[in-house]
Amino acid sequence: MANKFFPVSINLNNKNILVIGAGKIALRKTEMLLNYNCNINVITKDILEEKFLELEKSNKIKIFKNQEFEEKFLENIFLVVVATDNETLNKKISQLCMSKNILVNNVTSKDDMNVRFASIYEKDNIQIAISANGNPKKAVEIKHKIKDIFEK
Repeated sequence: MANKFFPVSINLNNKNILVIGAGKIALRKTEMLLNYNCNINVITKDILEEKFLELEKSNKIKIFKNQEFEEKFLENIFLVVVATDNETLNKKISQLCMSKNILVNNVTSKDDMNVRFASIYEKDNIQIAISANGNPKKAVEIKHKIKDIFEK
């Protein structure tokens, strides 16, 4: 049976976040997280998106280049985003995080994680988070419909 996720907003201010991988999805998640004043470390073998280097140069993130994941990287981590193209590795890291009660989002699974990212619409003092049970395209589609309602 698939996991059932409870929608919640969480304060990430000054929390330590670990992103594993440096591709397109990892970049999108990193850029989203940067809006919430958290400390982001990125572990990657290869930087696939050059924008990661710009973020590091402007001191927004710290990158550990040419690194394999090691359990020691989980020390003092609040949230992990597992975003490699290796589903087996992602699952292994997700399960390790969950065993340590660390929040983890696995980009290659709908269920092998304990936290999902919502698509977020913000305007003025309104924040609406949309989740479509692990279907990000559907969530973005709904976000655009909400945007149309609020911005008419």
